[in-house]
Amino acid sequence: MVETLNSRFRLIPCDSGMSARSGYDVAALWEILTDTVHALPMYKHHKRYVEKNVLPEKPRISAKEMALVTGMPLGEAIVILEELRPSSKGATEDESKAKAPAGKSLLDYGTK
Repeated sequence: MVETLNSRFRLIPCDSGMSARSGYDVAALWEILTDTVHALPMYKHHKRYVEKNVLPEKPRISAKEMALVTGMPLGEAIVILEELRPSSKGATEDESKAKAPAGKSLLDYGTK
């Protein structure tokens, strides 16, 4: 939902073909998201909190649930979980920033 100039709200449809219409591929969108999240002032604190407190108690938490529990934006929760989950532990920060997680779209993170 987006607020327009006349203070009315309108829904913007979002589907899996969104990146094709906007001219961005999945890897470019992932890079934009990770760059944005890494620039957030609380990112390092949130990541440390999730690593030390949230994941040990609930290792299979979804990004949507983590965002609700911690009060962080969903995009930040997605990036933090991708960086901390065992499948991405071997990758360096530059490698994980450069390519999107294989076989996943950003819409997959809110459905668990």
